[in-house]
Amino acid sequence: MIISELCERDMHVHSKYSFDGARDGSGEPDALAEAAIAKGLREIAVCDHCDIDDILDGIYPPYPRREIADSICAAKEKYAGRLKIDYGIELGQPHARPDEARALIRECGFDFVLGSLHNLRGYPDFAFLKYEEMTPEHIDLLVRRAISEQCEIARFEGINALAHITYIGRYLARSGVKFDFMQYEERWRELFHILIENGIALEVNTSGLRRGDVTMPGDELISLYFDCGGELLTLGSDAHTARDVGADLSRAADMIGEIRR
Repeated sequence: MIISELCERDMHVHSKYSFDGARDGSGEPDALAEAAIAKGLREIAVCDHCDIDDILDGIYPPYPRREIADSICAAKEKYAGRLKIDYGIELGQPHARPDEARALIRECGFDFVLGSLHNLRGYPDFAFLKYEEMTPEHIDLLVRRAISEQCEIARFEGINALAHITYIGRYLARSGVKFDFMQYEERWRELFHILIENGIALEVNTSGLRRGDVTMPGDELISLYFDCGGELLTLGSDAHTARDVGADLSRAADMIGEIRR
């Protein structure tokens, strides 16, 4: 891992094809590419959302695979030599619908597959839960299950990186719930060892720096990952608009460099 090169690659960008992507023109692949070039990036991965369990259950609209493939392939050709554009996907909860998820990966031929967990089996997205009404025991159960289900995703064939492993923490904080992820050190170690064994990168997601002062995961968990022998990292802005492409990658890379010293 070369720290200085991490901030040149934004491996988690969303276009207008994500259900929550910008529709005002700033989510067009060309707009994302132009923003990346202006910020001196060498590579971006356009990873539009596909929470496959929720899509198949009718909660979210169908994943527009053909439109995305055509659009990203056109952008790859247009910007060749100026910017590497990876045809990617943020594949949410692949472990919940494994046959369908494997088929999608096989049929689409993605350059980069970002696995993620936005909700537990049988639960809505972590963003929609009312943590302020929960007991500490319930929150403890949610976090334990979140780590366990991410262990399942880390074993899923075809995943290149695991995104924002402390995603639930964003919404705990918004609800005013103070929480220490390090109390689950042994569970995190299990997850990190599975990532390492399967050659899957750990994403350091910088979107939390735009909303507060923490990456996902934070410095303590990144340090623990290194302590477990981890070496593969990606940085992702989780941009949903051209304005945020590459946001805070340098800041995150500096933090990672300090941890490695």
